[in-house]
Amino acid sequence: MMQAAVDTSILRFISSAVILAGTVIAIVVGWPPLAGVIRRQEEQYDLVLRRQLLMTMSPRMAMVLTVMFIALLGLIGYSLSQNIVGVIPGIALGVFVPPLLLRSLRRRRRAKLEDQLVSGIQTLASGVRAGLNLVQSMGIVSRDGPVPLRQEFAHLLREYEFGTSLEDAMNNAVNRIGSSDFRLLFSALQTHRERGGDLGETLDRIAESIREIQRLEKRVDTLTAQGRVTARALGIMPVVVLLILYYLVSPEGVTALFYTGIGKLILAGIAVLNIIGFLWIKKIVSVDI
Repeated sequence: MMQAAVDTSILRFISSAVILAGTVIAIVVGWPPLAGVIRRQEEQYDLVLRRQLLMTMSPRMAMVLTVMFIALLGLIGYSLSQNIVGVIPGIALGVFVPPLLLRSLRRRRRAKLEDQLVSGIQTLASGVRAGLNLVQSMGIVSRDGPVPLRQEFAHLLREYEFGTSLEDAMNNAVNRIGSSDFRLLFSALQTHRERGGDLGETLDRIAESIREIQRLEKRVDTLTAQGRVTARALGIMPVVVLLILYYLVSPEGVTALFYTGIGKLILAGIAVLNIIGFLWIKKIVSVDI
């Protein structure tokens, strides 16, 4: 009996040592890729939060909050399912939600900037016709323009005042905003600074061109609205159909889809085909002017 207890202790010690060694190896092998992912995510936070949204939150703090959010969703998944497998959906949701939120914030801010751009160009043209140079006219926009356009021009002028050339400051603004309309404006201004000409007339032509581009984009959005609604309906329809079948037709049949091998295979096929159809429709209705 004593020998059996000794053997059991030895087996526990060996298993604990194996687990510890496996954990150490996993940390040593997995840390460099994980560190690379964390570094890239912090760079993305720096680009969006500090350079595009002009927020004061540090990328490291945003990364810490993201990790806490992922851990919280994992705990919620575990508490709801009472199974370690339930952690996986929570972690997956925590991983995908922050990038989607950042993309949404970027898109909304860029849309506001593009809507305000034509009025900002008209302000620049008015300042130039009043006898001001380009930098002074930009100063008017940075003081009196609407938010967020005022913030972007103030940031551009701040870089210029700190020693960056105006051309580099405009290039930085284009890369920071990511808008083709701003790229058109600043490219035309750089060309004018190199070749000269009537700046007021140049700004008027740019404003008219951007106004026409935006009109065409809104026209395309109107024509493709039905396709986008169809894509969203296609994405949610399988869930709606499953709920109808479960509550009104055959609860046993729907339950079998989640607990049998063939049922899980059918669900996987539905998910794959649904994603393909959604992406296909999205590709069709995405028109670049």
